[in-house]
Amino acid sequence: MKIKLQNIGIIEEADINIEGITLIAGQNDSGKSTVGKVLYALIRGVNGDEISHNANKIRFVYEKTRDIRNLLSRTTATNESDQNIQNKFISEFLEKLEIRPSSLHSKKDTDIINSINNELESVLSLYDNYSNAQIKEKLSEFIVDFGRRTSISFDSTEALYYRLESFLKNEFGNQISNSFNKSDSFIKLGGIEEKSIYFKDKIEFVGLENTSSLYFYDEVIFIESPLRLEQTYSVRFNEIIDKNDHLNKLIFLRENELNIFSDDSKKNNNLLSLISKVINGNFSIDTLDEIVFTKNATEFEFGNIATGIKSFGILQLLLQKGKLNSNTLLIIDEPEVHLHPTWQVKFAEILVLLSKELAIPILLTSHSPYFIEALEGYTKKHQYESSTNFYFAKKNEDGLSSEIIDVTNDITPILSSISEAFYKIQDIIDED
Repeated sequence: MKIKLQNIGIIEEADINIEGITLIAGQNDSGKSTVGKVLYALIRGVNGDEISHNANKIRFVYEKTRDIRNLLSRTTATNESDQNIQNKFISEFLEKLEIRPSSLHSKKDTDIINSINNELESVLSLYDNYSNAQIKEKLSEFIVDFGRRTSISFDSTEALYYRLESFLKNEFGNQISNSFNKSDSFIKLGGIEEKSIYFKDKIEFVGLENTSSLYFYDEVIFIESPLRLEQTYSVRFNEIIDKNDHLNKLIFLRENELNIFSDDSKKNNNLLSLISKVINGNFSIDTLDEIVFTKNATEFEFGNIATGIKSFGILQLLLQKGKLNSNTLLIIDEPEVHLHPTWQVKFAEILVLLSKELAIPILLTSHSPYFIEALEGYTKKHQYESSTNFYFAKKNEDGLSSEIIDVTNDITPILSSISEAFYKIQDIIDED
């Protein structure tokens, strides 16, 4: 899979090849994490499911009806007729619906929507004689928006665009384009048919009508920090957009445990054993649905587990659940954080073996010379060089943008950039 970015975040230009292991290195604020955020948003947006789609509809209805009810409750009617209309709207429509978050994953989502539409039609005529023009306009906007949003079918192009836009905005807000650069901003996905997303006054999608050719991956997992791992997981009733919530959901899922009859079962178990030897223990989820770490037959509660150990634990738990495979893109942002240099080296080898043995595509960012050189070394040791790509996020002289360049054949630019601090310290020492 190839992805091209122009004027996205701080990135002025980037052409990235995602296969095997892809590492993007650079200093802070160089845009090295931007590619991962874009890919997370695109893959999650494309791989929506109908249950979440319907749940989002109900969530939208719940929030909208709540807002309208609050608006009407705070509005003082200027005459008896308006007061009667307000009371009737609340009693015959808003209260009658009785939508609650607990019903959002009901199997009767479609019935709920149809019921709401029927109730809405029955009260539309009420506001023909309503005298408050401002409130009347807001209600009119609500009704139009309500009808449009609830009529969007799961398999429609409009639903796809809405999901993609929602995930992109969750990652970048309304500032996906570089504020200091007025050139065109776009994301392009290479393949048999090129897909593009342009960011102008509004987001424009080109070539995404045929969704069957969009499924590069079935799943994406973004590990931002072991600190985002939760002790236990609370069920969310709407679609999970946040990457950290999504990670925790996958870890705590009861189903999809590792298939012992899978061709990759032995390789999976070997990797689990390797991780266990490094951290001298095993992660698991107990009967209370809480994460525990067992070492020498002693269980340690979540709060007493070192952050560095949790970095390995996330991989261990995902492997146990069978969530790491060739159809899942694994993204890890600065995996060296919270790891001693010795463990950085071990972590690098585990990632190389994960990608090679289980054909897992992995996207990494880093600014650690220990981790980067270890990754390069282990790809050579395990004969995985041809499936590994190194990129350098190089900031431009003005510091307002950066360019991601391919340095696979020579990672010297990476090491020179991230080793500047060492040379500065050496200069200070030499001054004495």
